[in-house]
Amino acid sequence: MDESLRTIGIPPALLIAGVMFLAILTIASGVGMLMGTKWGWWLAAFYYVYSIFRNCSALLAIVAMADQLEGGTRGPDYYMIKHGGRIVVHLLLLMYFFKGNVLEFFGHETLSKLKAVGILVGICIAIMAATSAISMISA
Repeated sequence: MDESLRTIGIPPALLIAGVMFLAILTIASGVGMLMGTKWGWWLAAFYYVYSIFRNCSALLAIVAMADQLEGGTRGPDYYMIKHGGRIVVHLLLLMYFFKGNVLEFFGHETLSKLKAVGILVGICIAIMAATSAISMISA
């Protein structure tokens, strides 16, 4: 497995760190949302933005690896639909998070939606840049 991950440019340690990050993020955002806290909203909103970024990245990888996927049991079309569907679902959930009643419930009545999206996207871009840099350094 170590060799196959390195072939596609993912160091195993980075994969483990990513899975741990998502697990902790999911649990923490769930607890925060259950408690109705502001930070719970931020973590959950970040999770959906980050998920959209991850699935867009997966779509780009599928396009780049389409020739290799063509001979498998599932072709690239399957993966395009799979990740495209995830993007749509997470985008719809993120849009729900920005509805007035949801923002009010979490105490974000005065939150600038554009500023919040900018912050969330900025954090995701920083994380993607950092993981790309780590992948290039360890390659």
